[in-house]
Amino acid sequence: MFDLRSWVLLAGLLALTRAAAAQQNPPLDFELLEKPPPAPKVDEAAVRRRRTLLLLHQGAGIGLYAVALANTVVGQLNYSDRFASGPSTGRYQLAHQITGYGTLGAFAVTGLLAVFAPNPLPKTAGFDRVALHEVSMATAAAGMAAEAVLGIWTSQREGYLNQPDMAAAHLVVGYVTFAALTLGVGVIVF
Repeated sequence: MFDLRSWVLLAGLLALTRAAAAQQNPPLDFELLEKPPPAPKVDEAAVRRRRTLLLLHQGAGIGLYAVALANTVVGQLNYSDRFASGPSTGRYQLAHQITGYGTLGAFAVTGLLAVFAPNPLPKTAGFDRVALHEVSMATAAAGMAAEAVLGIWTSQREGYLNQPDMAAAHLVVGYVTFAALTLGVGVIVF
């Protein structure tokens, strides 16, 4: 059927066909999409400083949450003593002032630690847990500022008829601020 000469011709024809196909078809080792951008250069010293400041931020944040929780409890007790039950005894007033100023101070220190932590990498687009934390903390910061103003103003309204209304507003803003703080801490911790 096939002799040696036929096999040699068939092999030669097959080799010529492969060579012609290789010349007509370009190689398949090309980039289909654009080349990825080069990896951003990272400043290792800035990364170490960021890590240190954010670890301090986390520790201060846990302390802040504890002081804010104590302030919320003592604030409710102070409101109930002064405005919701019989005559005011004032027994929680000093404790509320101490925890209130402590909360403001701890919030400021915790926020500054986060603000001054360098970010050597470009910010990524999208909404994630860190973005929700930032929005919650911005809300809590507005609440803290409002609480400071309302708290001082309420204490200066001693004897005026609108003091209970100011105290109620201070109480409501306090709970909203604590809720924002709880959300902000919760999205990072859990």
